[in-house]
Amino acid sequence: MSSVTLEWEGLTQLEDDLRDLPADLRENAVTITRDAAEDAAATMAALYPKRTGALASSLLVSQSDPGPYATRAMVINTSPYALVFDLGSQARHTAIGANRGSMPTGNVFVPTVIRARRAMYDALKDLLQRIGLIVSGDV
Repeated sequence: MSSVTLEWEGLTQLEDDLRDLPADLRENAVTITRDAAEDAAATMAALYPKRTGALASSLLVSQSDPGPYATRAMVINTSPYALVFDLGSQARHTAIGANRGSMPTGNVFVPTVIRARRAMYDALKDLLQRIGLIVSGDV
Protein backbone atom coordinates (compact mmCIF):
# COMPACT_ATOMS: atom_id res chain seq x y z
CA MET A 1 0.00 0.00 0.00
CA SER A 2 1.36 3.43 -0.90
CA SER A 3 1.18 6.43 1.37
CA VAL A 4 0.72 10.08 0.49
CA THR A 5 2.46 12.79 2.43
CA LEU A 6 1.45 16.44 2.30
CA GLU A 7 3.84 18.99 3.70
CA TRP A 8 3.08 22.71 3.99
CA GLU A 9 5.97 25.11 3.89
CA GLY A 10 5.31 28.71 4.84
CA LEU A 11 1.89 28.05 6.35
CA THR A 12 2.63 30.35 9.28
CA GLN A 13 3.57 33.15 6.88
CA LEU A 14 0.36 32.58 4.89
CA GLU A 15 -1.71 32.77 8.07
CA ASP A 16 0.02 36.01 9.05
CA ASP A 17 -0.50 37.48 5.57
CA LEU A 18 -4.19 36.58 5.57
CA ARG A 19 -4.64 38.05 9.05
CA ASP A 20 -3.03 41.35 7.95
CA LEU A 21 -4.82 41.50 4.60
CA PRO A 22 -7.97 43.38 5.75
CA ALA A 23 -5.92 46.08 7.49
CA ASP A 24 -3.62 46.52 4.48
CA LEU A 25 -6.53 46.67 2.06
CA ARG A 26 -8.42 49.14 4.24
CA GLU A 27 -5.38 51.41 4.48
CA ASN A 28 -5.16 51.60 0.68
CA ALA A 29 -8.93 51.90 0.30
CA VAL A 30 -9.02 54.90 2.67
CA THR A 31 -6.58 56.70 0.39
CA ILE A 32 -8.51 55.77 -2.75
CA THR A 33 -11.88 56.93 -1.37
CA ARG A 34 -10.44 60.18 0.03
CA ASP A 35 -8.71 60.96 -3.29
CA ALA A 36 -11.92 60.26 -5.23
CA ALA A 37 -13.92 62.59 -2.98
CA GLU A 38 -11.31 65.35 -3.15
CA ASP A 39 -11.09 65.05 -6.95
CA ALA A 40 -14.88 65.28 -7.19
CA ALA A 41 -14.94 68.37 -4.96
CA ALA A 42 -12.19 70.04 -7.02
CA THR A 43 -14.06 69.30 -10.25
CA MET A 44 -17.29 70.70 -8.81
CA ALA A 45 -15.53 73.84 -7.57
CA ALA A 46 -14.19 74.41 -11.08
CA LEU A 47 -17.62 73.90 -12.68
CA TYR A 48 -19.68 76.06 -10.31
CA PRO A 49 -20.29 79.67 -11.41
CA LYS A 50 -17.65 82.13 -10.21
CA ARG A 51 -19.98 85.11 -9.73
CA THR A 52 -20.08 84.94 -5.92
CA GLY A 53 -18.13 81.75 -5.31
CA ALA A 54 -20.68 80.69 -2.68
CA LEU A 55 -21.33 77.25 -4.16
CA ALA A 56 -17.66 76.36 -4.57
CA SER A 57 -16.68 77.67 -1.13
CA SER A 58 -19.45 75.61 0.49
CA LEU A 59 -17.99 72.27 -0.61
CA LEU A 60 -16.71 69.98 2.13
CA VAL A 61 -15.03 66.58 1.97
CA SER A 62 -15.74 64.38 4.96
CA GLN A 63 -14.18 61.00 5.63
CA SER A 64 -15.48 58.72 8.36
CA ASP A 65 -14.64 55.35 9.84
CA PRO A 66 -17.73 53.09 9.63
CA GLY A 67 -15.89 50.03 10.90
CA PRO A 68 -12.66 48.04 10.86
CA TYR A 69 -13.18 46.75 7.31
CA ALA A 70 -14.75 49.78 5.62
CA THR A 71 -14.14 53.38 4.68
CA ARG A 72 -16.43 56.21 3.65
CA ALA A 73 -15.80 59.60 2.06
CA MET A 74 -18.50 62.15 1.28
CA VAL A 75 -18.68 65.36 -0.69
CA ILE A 76 -21.14 67.79 0.89
CA ASN A 77 -22.28 71.18 -0.32
CA THR A 78 -23.57 73.18 2.64
CA SER A 79 -24.91 76.06 0.54
CA PRO A 80 -28.69 76.45 0.81
CA TYR A 81 -28.73 77.11 -2.94
CA ALA A 82 -26.82 74.00 -4.03
CA LEU A 83 -29.89 71.83 -4.55
CA VAL A 84 -31.77 74.52 -6.47
CA PHE A 85 -28.71 75.14 -8.64
CA ASP A 86 -28.33 71.47 -9.51
CA LEU A 87 -31.99 70.59 -9.98
CA GLY A 88 -33.27 73.92 -11.27
CA SER A 89 -36.73 75.29 -10.57
CA GLN A 90 -40.00 76.00 -12.28
CA ALA A 91 -41.03 79.50 -13.28
CA ARG A 92 -41.87 81.60 -10.24
CA HIS A 93 -44.56 84.26 -10.02
CA THR A 94 -45.42 86.84 -7.41
CA ALA A 95 -48.87 87.12 -5.84
CA ILE A 96 -49.92 89.61 -8.52
CA GLY A 97 -48.59 87.40 -11.32
CA ALA A 98 -45.23 89.01 -12.09
CA ASN A 99 -42.89 86.47 -13.66
CA ARG A 100 -39.62 85.96 -11.77
CA GLY A 101 -38.28 83.32 -14.17
CA SER A 102 -37.04 79.80 -13.75
CA MET A 103 -33.69 78.38 -12.78
CA PRO A 104 -32.19 76.00 -15.36
CA THR A 105 -30.56 72.82 -14.10
CA GLY A 106 -26.87 73.15 -13.29
CA ASN A 107 -26.03 69.43 -13.55
CA VAL A 108 -22.78 69.72 -11.62
CA PHE A 109 -22.99 67.77 -8.35
CA VAL A 110 -24.67 64.48 -9.32
CA PRO A 111 -22.89 63.87 -12.65
CA THR A 112 -19.53 64.68 -11.07
CA VAL A 113 -20.15 62.30 -8.16
CA ILE A 114 -21.21 59.53 -10.57
CA ARG A 115 -17.98 59.90 -12.57
CA ALA A 116 -15.84 60.05 -9.41
CA ARG A 117 -17.56 56.98 -7.97
CA ARG A 118 -16.91 55.04 -11.18
CA ALA A 119 -13.21 55.99 -11.07
CA MET A 120 -13.08 55.01 -7.38
CA TYR A 121 -14.62 51.59 -8.10
CA ASP A 122 -12.08 51.02 -10.88
CA ALA A 123 -9.22 51.97 -8.53
CA LEU A 124 -10.53 49.64 -5.81
CA LYS A 125 -10.87 46.84 -8.37
CA ASP A 126 -7.25 47.44 -9.48
CA LEU A 127 -6.13 47.31 -5.84
CA LEU A 128 -7.75 43.92 -5.35
CA GLN A 129 -6.30 42.57 -8.59
CA ARG A 130 -2.79 43.84 -7.70
CA ILE A 131 -2.74 41.69 -4.58
CA GLY A 132 -3.84 38.65 -6.56
CA LEU A 133 -7.58 38.50 -5.96
CA ILE A 134 -9.90 37.72 -8.84
CA VAL A 135 -12.57 40.37 -9.33
CA SER A 136 -15.57 39.41 -11.41
CA GLY A 137 -18.53 41.48 -12.48
CA ASP A 138 -18.82 45.19 -12.84
CA VAL A 139 -20.72 47.90 -11.00
